[in-house]
Order: sequence, then C-alpha cells, then structure tokens
Amino acid sequence: MKRILKALIISLLFYLLQTCLMSHLKISGVVACLPASAIAILTVSYGKKYAFGSSCLFGILYEATAASVGGLFAVVYPVFAMLFAQIFADMSDEKRERLILRQSAGKKYKDEMNPVLRIILDSLCITAALEAVFTAYVTLAGTDLTIRLILRVIGAALYTGALTALLAYPVRRFLGVRRTRIRRAMVEERSEA
Repeated sequence: MKRILKALIISLLFYLLQTCLMSHLKISGVVACLPASAIAILTVSYGKKYAFGSSCLFGILYEATAASVGGLFAVVYPVFAMLFAQIFADMSDEKRERLILRQSAGKKYKDEMNPVLRIILDSLCITAALEAVFTAYVTLAGTDLTIRLILRVIGAALYTGALTALLAYPVRRFLGVRRTRIRRAMVEERSEA
C-alpha cells in the first residue's frame, strides 16, 4: 500500500508540475515531458505494474484536461510505457536469484546496467515516441513537416532526458529504492571471498 501511495504522489506531482510549471521553462520553444520522466523512474524503481498504472493515470488526466483527439492520450501513454518497460524495467527477484545461483555454480554473473542510466534512456525513448506520434498527428492535420519540427522532437527528448537525470536520484530516494536484499547478499559474498 505504501508503494502505491508513493507512486500516486509522484505521478500527481509530476502531472501538476508539467501542467503548471513546464510551460514557463521552455527552452527555444521546447518543453520537457515530466510524465515520461515519472513513468521511467517508476518503471526502473518499482516495475512494470507501477509504470502501467502511472501511464494510465497520465493518459486519463490528459484526456480529461487537454484532449484534442478523443482517446489518443489514453492509448499512447500506456502503450509506450509498456513497450519500453520491456526493455528498461528491472529484472524480477526470481530472475536475479537464478542469476545468483548460476554465479554460485561457477558461472559469471553480469551486473545490470546502472538504474539511473536506464531511467534516462527510458524517458528519452518514451518522449521521442510520444513526440513522434504527436508530430505525425499534426502533420496529418495539415502542418508541413519541416526540419524545425523534427528538431523540436529531438530537443524535447534531450530536454526530458536532462531533467530526468536531475530528478532521478531524489525521486528514487523518496520512493525508498535501495539495494535489494539479494544485492546486499551478493556484496557480502564478494567481500567474504
């Protein structure tokens, strides 16, 4: 219950910051996507279920407040969150234990990619995919596809990644993400050897 409450607080806080503050923090007309940051942080910190719940909440909130195309936000946020969660989500405890057992059997254990790096890459991918869909929609509506529009998509992804890098550590600390019991056991095993 505590995890759900923390994930809900982060989701609502990032949504409010996006709608109230980010329009004032534009850089060359580009706005970062804080919901993508929140989804990425929850994906790596808590797992796919929390990322899916958070992305559904963002989709519903955007549908209720800013929808121009019926159902677009409610579909694209969960779809892209789950698509990239397959790549960047932390491995399950069961899979980690299997890897530790393999290591104890003499096979080498390969550590995962740094969680903060996975968060940044996940937020970059989610933002780029969202912006590509929104750009395609605007282009289909009659706007010319220019290099400036493409640069804005790239700029939004990079801006989101940079902001995510700044927010990842404090948010993960708030979420209470620490080394798991299994990782502690691995560190203790390595120090004893």
